[in-house]
Amino acid sequence: MNIALILSAGSGTRFNKGTSPKQFFELNGKPMLLYSMDLFQEQSYIDGFVVVARKDLVHKTKEITSGYNKCMSVIEGGERRQDSVSNALDWINSNAKNCKVVFIHDAARPFCSSNLVSKLYKTSMEHKAVIPVLKSEDTLKELNGSVVVRTLDRNVIFRVQTPQIFDFKLLYECYNSFPKDTLATDDAYLLEYLGHEVHCIEGEKSNIKVTYLEDVEQIGKKGDF
Repeated sequence: MNIALILSAGSGTRFNKGTSPKQFFELNGKPMLLYSMDLFQEQSYIDGFVVVARKDLVHKTKEITSGYNKCMSVIEGGERRQDSVSNALDWINSNAKNCKVVFIHDAARPFCSSNLVSKLYKTSMEHKAVIPVLKSEDTLKELNGSVVVRTLDRNVIFRVQTPQIFDFKLLYECYNSFPKDTLATDDAYLLEYLGHEVHCIEGEKSNIKVTYLEDVEQIGKKGDF
């Protein structure tokens, strides 16, 4: 069984769109969260998906997932991103013991393509952890406060995207072994920290993460949705 986790439990404070949570903000008349749900619903090799929602939005999330036959559950997220993922992995371990691989995707990336998901899945047949990355096009500098320390070699610096795909058993073991007081901003970091290899494939420029309202406005000006 192959399962996708859709992370939708963030506070979205940087988005700043009044009382509308970011995951329910409508892009072209469609709540942002539904883009990710549609993506995984349509992939024949994905057997189901789990949505992780903010505690106060679990009920509302269940309402909009009711029409998706691949939605296995809507569960409550945690304080940090890694806590939300841990909750979801615990649910899978208890309710889908035959899970082989798990995709983890941020609902704030509504424009991921089926092609990228397919490439990740095919690559996972040879590697236990696969993530999409993009080479940095900008000059990057390390700072100490407001002072430049050094210029980084952008030829070896990459931006990381989701979805990321992992062997379920390996990822679950890593989550149970990872120090609880250490921050992990993505799931691949846990494997890196514990000495496991993470394989990379090329991501997509269109697979942006919506963080600020201005991100949506810029996309709209380009006519991307």
